[in-house]
Amino acid sequence: MSGIFISYRRDDSSGWAGRLYEHLARDWGPERVFMDIDAIAPGEDFRQAINHTMDTCDVVMVVIGPHWVGAVDKQGNRRLDDVGDNHRQEVIAALAAPEVRVIPVLVGGSTMPTVGDLPDALRELAFRNAAVVDDRRFASDVRALQASIRDLNPNAQDTSAAGASYSYTPPPTGSATTTTPASAAPPPAETSAGGLADIVPMALAIIGAAIVFVFGVVDPHDWDNERAATRIFWSLFVVVAVIAGLWRKNWSWVLIGGAAGLVGLALWFVLMLDGHTVSRLLDTGKDGTVNMLMFAGVAMVVVAGAIGVTRRRT
Repeated sequence: MSGIFISYRRDDSSGWAGRLYEHLARDWGPERVFMDIDAIAPGEDFRQAINHTMDTCDVVMVVIGPHWVGAVDKQGNRRLDDVGDNHRQEVIAALAAPEVRVIPVLVGGSTMPTVGDLPDALRELAFRNAAVVDDRRFASDVRALQASIRDLNPNAQDTSAAGASYSYTPPPTGSATTTTPASAAPPPAETSAGGLADIVPMALAIIGAAIVFVFGVVDPHDWDNERAATRIFWSLFVVVAVIAGLWRKNWSWVLIGGAAGLVGLALWFVLMLDGHTVSRLLDTGKDGTVNMLMFAGVAMVVVAGAIGVTRRRT
C-alpha cells in the first residue's frame, strides 16, 4: 500500500474528512495518508500536486456529503461543472489513473449520485461502489473500510498493533462497506438509511405546501378577496421556501420558510378580525374548515423542516 488520498469539498464535508483522516493516519501512519490541506504547500502548482499524488497513492477516497452534488460558487454556478474547481480536478485525475482505486465515501446521510447528477468528466464515479460511513457507527464503519483496502493488497500492513496481526474477513452482504452502483437497482435499506429517513419530512413538506397553495392562493373560498394580498404573499412564501429547500437539500430553508409563513398567516388572521369575529373565521360551515386546513398545511411544513434539520445535526 503506497498511500491513501482523501479528496473532499471543504464546505460540504470537511468535518467528516478530518475525522476520517485521523482514523486512517493513526492506523496507517500520517506519512501514508494525505489531505489537500496538508499535502500541498503554499505556492505549489495544484496540477503538479495532483499528478504527484496519483503517482504516490493507490487509493483515493472521494468524500461525498449532503451538499456535494448541488454545491455552488458565489455566482450560483454548480462547482462540479467548473473546470477550474480543485476538487473536481482531483476526482478526474483519480478516475483517469489506471492503478488508483477510487472509493466514494458517503457521509452525513448522503446517497450515491446518479449518472445524471454528474458532468461527463465525472460520470465514471457513478459506477464505483461506495463506502457508507454513518455518524453513529463512524469508528466501526472506518474499520470496515480499512479492511476492504487491505484486501486490495494482502501483503500491505498498517502501522497499528491491530493491523500487524489483522486477518481480513470479507464483510457480510449488505454491510456498510459497499453500495450498489447508482445505475443499478436501489441499494439495501441499511446502506441508504439517509435517503429513506428523508422520505417522511419530504412528504410532509410537499403535502403541507400543496395545502397552503390550494387554500391560500387557488381557492380562497368566500373571503371576497379580503386581505388577499397578505394571505397570498405568505402562502406563496411558504411554497417557494419548500421548493427551494428541497431542491437545494437544505432543511433550514424549509423550517425558516414554514415558521415565517406561519407568523405571516397568523398576522393575516388577526387583520381579518377587523371585519369578522373569531367564531365566524373558525366556523366550519363557512370559512373555518378552509382556514384550519391552511394553517394545518403550514404547520406540516414547520414540522417537516424541524425533522430534517434535527436529522442532519445528529
